[in-house]
Amino acid sequence: MIRHHPNTDLLTDYTVGSLSLAPTISVTTHLKFCDQCRDSVQSLKQLGGALLSDVEPETVSGDLLGQTLAKLDIESVTQDGAHEAASDVQGAKCDDELKGIPNYLNKFLPRNGLSWRKLSSSVTVAPISVGETQYELALHKICAGGKTPVHDHHGVEYTVVLKGSFSDEDGMYHEGDFVVREPGDVHRPFATQHEDCICLSVLEAPIKLKGLGRVLNPFMKFQPS
Repeated sequence: MIRHHPNTDLLTDYTVGSLSLAPTISVTTHLKFCDQCRDSVQSLKQLGGALLSDVEPETVSGDLLGQTLAKLDIESVTQDGAHEAASDVQGAKCDDELKGIPNYLNKFLPRNGLSWRKLSSSVTVAPISVGETQYELALHKICAGGKTPVHDHHGVEYTVVLKGSFSDEDGMYHEGDFVVREPGDVHRPFATQHEDCICLSVLEAPIKLKGLGRVLNPFMKFQPS
């Protein structure tokens, strides 16, 4: 059962298309799991349509109309609210360990498979490049029974649990849960004992390790792409 969801403000920003690409991908991925949030987005769309119907029409210049149409030609948007990748990230082969995750994500994965790198003895990360300039988008995997180093956040982090589950000081998170971390939050996720946990993560700023792990902070990468 999904217990953690995007808040109304985030869903509203998503519905009106004001989110950057990486957060949009994370919310769309959550919607693939969550009937409740899909219904909320649909209600927000209907509310927006009703409000627009009450607005008096405005005359726009030909130049503005042309600029708008040109922008639409360049930046297409999928029906479920996420931008289509315009590079070669579409149609990627799916690693065996990712079988069962929403098919929607496949279009953003590299054609030749993911490149996992080790962050610690229990954690590996595979960056995903979508042309993002503000946020880092990546898959994180915690091995069964493993834990991440204690760390804090200097920016917002959105996490969607894709497979397995993990816990931290604030609770337990299962497949489909959407977890938000704010700047200043400190935690240490633990994967459950019986299976690996794979999450889609969106980072606004690099994390900072605490305790003895802080000696590794100069080597921590933050790569919006």
